[in-house]
Amino acid sequence: MSGAIVEKYAKAVMSEFKDKELDELLLDLKTISLAFKEDKFSSLINSPIVDTKDKEHLVMSLFSKKTSQKFENLLKLLSQNKRLNLIPDLFERVSSILRTSKNKFKGVIYSNEDLAKDQISKLESIFSKKFDADISLDFDKGDYSGVKVDLEELGVEISFSMDRLKHDMSDYILKAI
Repeated sequence: MSGAIVEKYAKAVMSEFKDKELDELLLDLKTISLAFKEDKFSSLINSPIVDTKDKEHLVMSLFSKKTSQKFENLLKLLSQNKRLNLIPDLFERVSSILRTSKNKFKGVIYSNEDLAKDQISKLESIFSKKFDADISLDFDKGDYSGVKVDLEELGVEISFSMDRLKHDMSDYILKAI
């Protein structure tokens, strides 16, 4: 449900904000999205007890500079509709739409082994050539045994798993016997 709501707001933002305004909007939304990572901020915004005007003032207090009237109107609209908590999702969606329009995409490399920056750069170069786009990859070290590259915006996932390789080798040997 919230995905459809975010999509509607994203379309409205894309139609209303242009070029430099859109860049400024993204920076402002990113600032708020980073604040949502703090538990106190998130709990205040999501609290049914806190008044919507107080929530608006809290969000606006994150900015030392004067923000645009359009941005303030967007925040007021989100606040009145009790949807300030959708700001991180809205930031991600608008960023994604903007990157897609510029033929730029982000992806994530998952592995339990550390990858050097030059290895990541080489993978970025390979995928950029393959998909004829500007692709940037972030590294996420986790429990995945092997390497998995996820380009969600393109709908592509490429993986090499040691567990899968061992399983396939065992099956091949057993079938050969």
